[in-house]
Amino acid sequence: MVQRPDEPRVSTTDFYQVGVSRHYSRVSLSTDLFWIDRSNEQVYIPDDGSFEFKGPSRAYGFEAKAAIQITRHLAWNGGLTKVANAFYMGTAPRTYVDSAPHFVANSGLTLSSWKGWNASVTMRAINHYRLDGVNSSIVAGGHTVFDFSTSRRLRRRIDLNFSAENFTDRSYYETQNYFVSRLLGEAPIARIHGTPGYPLTLTAGVTFRLFGK
Repeated sequence: MVQRPDEPRVSTTDFYQVGVSRHYSRVSLSTDLFWIDRSNEQVYIPDDGSFEFKGPSRAYGFEAKAAIQITRHLAWNGGLTKVANAFYMGTAPRTYVDSAPHFVANSGLTLSSWKGWNASVTMRAINHYRLDGVNSSIVAGGHTVFDFSTSRRLRRRIDLNFSAENFTDRSYYETQNYFVSRLLGEAPIARIHGTPGYPLTLTAGVTFRLFGK
């Protein structure tokens, strides 16, 4: 702003939210509705690693979260976010905000301090989402990925650790974008580009605690 005052200013956000929550003996529940108005949608440009401002936008949707203490050592938690609509203001025909999922979910089952064991199984998921603000047929694929981790206390200051990321070995893309590119010997065309997610990844280790807290 100091060196280039004519450039677009940093985007501002008006965020409105209303929700309810309830806590029972072993169960916690919460849900809310949200409404977001941005003065400028800041969009990442994967072709050159820069950002651009694409105009004011509006989005609205809901969230829900839950947690259950199943036993003294076993607990489950989960949540989801659903964007009902996200679009640029003042466009005709309407242009939608692209390159971002409209549904995100997570869940986890956690075992804590059971005979020296700690473990968790977690899930993360997104739905397919549009990659073009006008053409709704150009979409990125969604995915559901499961991870597992566990640790075992051997002695007071020694733990064994093991984890398996994407333990179902699903093939998926972490990110996907739609822009014009050219392969060697071919004319430039618009196509979907993706960053592959990690396949099944196993990690094992030992934790040594040298000092007390």
